[in-house]
Amino acid sequence: MSLVVRRLASDEVAWFIREALSFAGHADPGGLALRLQRRLKDPAQDADASFVLLDAGRATAGAHVRVVSRPDAARVVSFGSVWHAPEAPEALALLVAELLRREPHEGAQLPLHLFAEERCAALAALLAPLGFERQVVTRLRFELSEVPPLGAPLVLEAYHQEDERAFRELYRRCEGSAASDARWAYLKRRSGPFRPDLWFMARETLDQGPVGYAFCGGAARGVDAAYHLDGAGVLQALRHDSEMLRRVLLSLLHELSGASPLGTVETALLADDPKLIDILASLGFEVLERLPLLAKAPA
Repeated sequence: MSLVVRRLASDEVAWFIREALSFAGHADPGGLALRLQRRLKDPAQDADASFVLLDAGRATAGAHVRVVSRPDAARVVSFGSVWHAPEAPEALALLVAELLRREPHEGAQLPLHLFAEERCAALAALLAPLGFERQVVTRLRFELSEVPPLGAPLVLEAYHQEDERAFRELYRRCEGSAASDARWAYLKRRSGPFRPDLWFMARETLDQGPVGYAFCGGAARGVDAAYHLDGAGVLQALRHDSEMLRRVLLSLLHELSGASPLGTVETALLADDPKLIDILASLGFEVLERLPLLAKAPA
């Protein structure tokens, strides 16, 4: 078997788009591919980010690769416009595996919104051995100018390097399992450079033990800064209702609004965590979109 992975040439972009649209089940892949080609700003750049797997000279799978990252943030590889020949589904798995090997990354994703259920299920089974899991991500946003009354506030204690062990232990007690070194590093830089001042341990009072955590990211500072909520939780013993988690989140929103009264908070949550989604919605978070995808992250 002679397998080769290569980039596209600029004049192959329309053909590549047609193959991807056909794989997604579009009624007129050729016509739409030509229309899309005319609207491309830089075909050479698109070609440079698109790859095919050749088997004895014949293209059997393709994928467009985009790196989703900011300086000092976790590096996530996104695969778009994927396709494979009908008789060679394994070719796509081989191509994705090779591209992951070539591209340094901490996570990877493959959006599924273009595909019908049968195709989504097949892709999930095909890429599961590479560590991809099928997920639905819900994106939400909150305007910090709309913070509701605080009620019973918690004391938020920001991260310091000497607290590293305590923060990891709190995360373990809340989530029920310890984070690996790779997972911990990913959490710290999930949405941008690590901001110790945006990682909080929540306590009832300063002389009591922690009851929960809230981890945020955000590169900008100022009255209209944009933050990203990367994780929040409470001790396992406090999960019987939502009150303590509400207090953690509400205390966080007041903390952020004090620094950025015109700012925003966004988050992306898995659909299998409906309680947290419901709590955020009750606090005033607006659902922006729901994205089906295959995702791979450190264990």
